[in-house]
Amino acid sequence: MSMEYLEQYFRYCALQKKLDAKTLKAYRIDLEQLAAYLQANGLSTNRAALEQYVEQLSARCKPATVKRKYASIRAYFHYLVYEELLDRSPVEKVRLQLRQEIVLPRLIEKDALTGILDAAYEALEASAGEHQRFFCLRDAAVLELLFACGARVSELCHLRASTLDLERQVVRIMGKGGRERWVYLCSPQVLDVLGRYRSACQARYPGAVWFFVNRDGKRLSEQSVRRIIARCASAAQIGGRYTPHMFRHSFATYLWDNCGDIYEVKNILGHSSIKTTERYVHASLQRQKMVLTTAHPRQYLTVHTVPSGSALAALPKPPVFDIAPNKE
Repeated sequence: MSMEYLEQYFRYCALQKKLDAKTLKAYRIDLEQLAAYLQANGLSTNRAALEQYVEQLSARCKPATVKRKYASIRAYFHYLVYEELLDRSPVEKVRLQLRQEIVLPRLIEKDALTGILDAAYEALEASAGEHQRFFCLRDAAVLELLFACGARVSELCHLRASTLDLERQVVRIMGKGGRERWVYLCSPQVLDVLGRYRSACQARYPGAVWFFVNRDGKRLSEQSVRRIIARCASAAQIGGRYTPHMFRHSFATYLWDNCGDIYEVKNILGHSSIKTTERYVHASLQRQKMVLTTAHPRQYLTVHTVPSGSALAALPKPPVFDIAPNKE
């Protein structure tokens, strides 16, 4: 676990893999924790030491955390082998067997979603003065776009003014790993509030780089988006705590309910793996109910059934077969 090799790997992740700052920070924490553990216990970097480290991680961390840290370690040693700094990876034969329970996404009920959006528009309508009106308009635009395209809050806050083409009704989103995706904006009301906000923003902060700005004309922070949601939920008198990611979960689940195309949902959300998208299938009982109610073949079988209340007891009982063990 040479610090020189670690820094070389982090440069590779930043410059060639184009990983974002949060992912790089997580990689650094995971690998530096491993290096500190090996040094503190006087262990060499080999399979036995890594298995011991994974075991102690499993004892104090959730399965999802252990899997993430293990993935960071495996990627690092794969890089060293690729660069011919190691002959083979010590992680190669480390077995990771974790039973991870499926955690269903937390959704915002449709009534609560309506209440939060209504509260934003009511605040806009009641606003007094140009300053207050602008920021109420921005808040409504933030909430509408957050739910309209299912963007992560970091993606929303990093939208540049040039990435929304309201004439073509599309938004270009830069996701994890530098993956780009285009999402169509289908709601006229969403397009209207985004257009009004863009015009007001251009007049108030000419030349602004970011689409959503704070009071200084700089990029809106993720914490500010959380405060906007909390403020509107409180104004709507809706109990509970709501987060930006719950908007994304709700968007994905309700979209799956209505379309049933998991690959389309995957592409819209910007997931790299279909396994990540599959959790919305588990969360979507409404889709299952609709399909079984309308498409189950039993609905189309004409069967002569016994009327309710008839003398079922008069029907002959099925024969009972006494199957003796084979004595041969």
